[in-house]
Amino acid sequence: MPERHSQSYLGKVLLIAWREFRHTALTKGFIIGAIAFPVIMFAVVAVLPSLLSRESPPLVGSIAVIDPTGTIVPRAKAILERPVSIMEAAREIAENPPTTAAGQMEAVSNLPSPAQQKIEVTWRTESDPAGLEAIKSDLKAGTLIAGASVDADALDPSKPAKPFDFYIPSSLSPKHVTQISRAIRKAIEEERVARSGVDKDLIARIAESPEPATLRISPEGAVAKEITELRFMVPVAFMFLLWVTVFTSANYLLTTTIEEKSNKVMEVLLAAASPMQLLVGKILGYAAISAVMLGMYGGLGLAGLSAAAMLDLVPFMHIVYLITFFVMGYIMVAAMMSAVGSAVSDLREAQSLVGPVMMVLVVPIMLWLPIVENPNGMLATVASYVPPATPFVMIMRLTAATEPIPIWQTITATLWGFVCAFGLMWLAARIFRVGVLMQGKPPTPKELIRWAFVR
Repeated sequence: MPERHSQSYLGKVLLIAWREFRHTALTKGFIIGAIAFPVIMFAVVAVLPSLLSRESPPLVGSIAVIDPTGTIVPRAKAILERPVSIMEAAREIAENPPTTAAGQMEAVSNLPSPAQQKIEVTWRTESDPAGLEAIKSDLKAGTLIAGASVDADALDPSKPAKPFDFYIPSSLSPKHVTQISRAIRKAIEEERVARSGVDKDLIARIAESPEPATLRISPEGAVAKEITELRFMVPVAFMFLLWVTVFTSANYLLTTTIEEKSNKVMEVLLAAASPMQLLVGKILGYAAISAVMLGMYGGLGLAGLSAAAMLDLVPFMHIVYLITFFVMGYIMVAAMMSAVGSAVSDLREAQSLVGPVMMVLVVPIMLWLPIVENPNGMLATVASYVPPATPFVMIMRLTAATEPIPIWQTITATLWGFVCAFGLMWLAARIFRVGVLMQGKPPTPKELIRWAFVR
């Protein structure tokens, strides 16, 4: 009889778990959002370079420049027709960085294409500054695609460089604006250097700073090009992967529990299973959903690293850490969400109870930079022992590429995290059995604690 009772208990738990998994994971919305979407995004990123057009938009039209010296237009014409490499354009951005985020985005988007560009531009030189009004009229009429006014003093190398007035119609594309303005700016720069008598190429060669060709040697002896930014982002990627997979399914758990309670479905379920069976079944069902998401997003991330020959950035122990802290984080968050969901009848009521906990859980996101930069610092060490942030902080510390953390901290933080996780699960079970049939005014946090110790 005891064995039959045990099988019946386990059977009900698994049945409830399958019900929760099926009603959430086997729906079109979940399949599209959690499975199909990342696969499609990965495929798009993989084939995007071949989909991009290899042709740059043609630059055709007339440009007028007020140039009293008559030296700017010939130089600007030659510069505009001279191909610009990606490295040269990137160097110019580095030497003259935009001051705003919008300017940075525009500078990157206007980097030259490796494809050949059709350029059919006629230049017109105006020696009299009074011709500016005629240039403006031509721009308004559409007979010019750009105009500029260069002061003669701007070419004097003994004086500070002066800005030149650059006029464009509203129809000119940002890429063409960048090309034309750069040609005129470089022409002024070349003219100033030529008048100074200084060898520009010699100065450039002297001032050129060699870039290191950083190569990473894997434990297997393979050599690959190092991408420092990607290595720096690996711990953050682990943390966000953990965050997204845990909170997505835990949020499903919260909402379905509230809906079933408010729709009286919970009472029907409790007629066939005990509150503990219902709680365990729900948590197991949504744990399977989290595992599916973890496998999908994590697998795509590993595939991307493999394609970039950087798979050695994620050693096997990092995967072990991810699974360990995924279990810990899911138990913590699922316990809190199930307890809150059983105690309230509306999502708005749940926000007041979940809010204080979320303030602790956003700490790893807010402090990811100092934690990754100094995984052995006081901030990272203390945060490792503050539940429920423990799993999210520890995964960043353990996967950080700067320095390993002491083994005793890994062991104690992991043990402490699981003690807290199962402690939260015990509290959630006690609250769930009381709150699942409670109706009326939502409880306060103090009342929830009192429910946990009701016999």
